[in-house]
Amino acid sequence: MNSDYNQQDMSYAPAEDAARIYESIANRMNGFLYRCRHDKSFTMVNLAGVVKKVTGYTEKDLLQNSRLSYMSLIHQDDTSRLDAAIVQGIKSKANWNVDYRIKRADGTIQWVNEHGGAVYNDQGEVTFIEGVVADISQRKMEEDERHKKMDDVGGTSNQIINQTQKILQVLKTLKMLSLNASIEAARAGEAGRGFAVVADQVKELADETGKSAQSITQLMGELEAKLVEASE
Repeated sequence: MNSDYNQQDMSYAPAEDAARIYESIANRMNGFLYRCRHDKSFTMVNLAGVVKKVTGYTEKDLLQNSRLSYMSLIHQDDTSRLDAAIVQGIKSKANWNVDYRIKRADGTIQWVNEHGGAVYNDQGEVTFIEGVVADISQRKMEEDERHKKMDDVGGTSNQIINQTQKILQVLKTLKMLSLNASIEAARAGEAGRGFAVVADQVKELADETGKSAQSITQLMGELEAKLVEASE
């Protein structure tokens, strides 16, 4: 009996109740739902959610471009990228998912993510565009912090590589000195034999240290490459 009642209750919802449910759900988002016309200004016709929290403007400000258009909020450096995503989405009849910046009412810059798509009529023409705009400022802050840490590690890696190169240069000089010492020891005959042994030991040490330094350089290069790949 209760099951039948619940099914009937769920199947029947007056328009005003449905609107309240829709608004209630939208207000729990960290962003807002939208529907706009497919015109130059992408004129907003429906908005629901925390519009003011994200943009600094009220729904009334943006609906029908009453005070300004939503498109006018989008950062000028991101407009072409968003336009391209929308054009490609409409062309392929697929949704788009793009991050961009908007300028809030207080002048601050806000990062948002838009996941949208087009609504088509029976003739396949675009009638509306709709989707979700979400605040992603926290995510962007975390990404920026991660990139900064990677840059710091990369900078340290470069310093190690530079120092290793200096070591290799010193070792190269030692090898040359060792070679010259061996030649002079050979010329000195028996008197230079002890010096020749020392020269050989210096050369051997330089060779071993050189291999280790080259290995460090290679490993640091691989680490830097992985950091670059991880940050992309």
